[in-house]
Amino acid sequence: MGFAVFLEPKGELRESILKWKTKVSKIMPNQPYCSHPPHCTLFHSEVRCEEKALVQLKSILPKTLPFELKVQGTEIFWEDVATGGHTLYLSITTDQKLNDLQLNVAKSLKNVIHTTGVPAFVKNNPVLKKSFENYGFPFTGPHWIPHLSIASVRAEKSHALITEFQSWQPKYMLKVNELSCWRVDGDDHLLIEKYRM
Repeated sequence: MGFAVFLEPKGELRESILKWKTKVSKIMPNQPYCSHPPHCTLFHSEVRCEEKALVQLKSILPKTLPFELKVQGTEIFWEDVATGGHTLYLSITTDQKLNDLQLNVAKSLKNVIHTTGVPAFVKNNPVLKKSFENYGFPFTGPHWIPHLSIASVRAEKSHALITEFQSWQPKYMLKVNELSCWRVDGDDHLLIEKYRM
């Protein structure tokens, strides 16, 4: 099973994401990512020992101060190779503190990673492959695009739902003062622990 470290939105931002997930579910049921809890993934991989992963992660938090991020605008990963759909998401403004946090999380977990094989979409991409080999997560590093996914929609690019999503102009702040750790099995997510900064 997978071990994931998330940033979770709160308040109005979280509610807006949930409303969009509900809308997608009603119009196009069973789309990838739609049933997942609202989150930004810092890290996701297989680990040898969940308890050791939690201890390792907790060790970096005393050196981590809370900060805020801007969430503004909608974006789409067209023809997402991981899902075969168009992944609708909210964009998080690039921030060095966030990049540093992600790298610190990945480094802290490096010794407990136990991957079972390189994902197909990673094999032919040297950047993703190197990240996967180093950290067990193909999106660790400057190529990572921090975001909050709604769903990956398997539909025409011109579908009315996609057009409506693109016309939305969200503007929120995301407080980064807590990391949540999850056990991930396919679409099932089980919260293990939350750590305050």
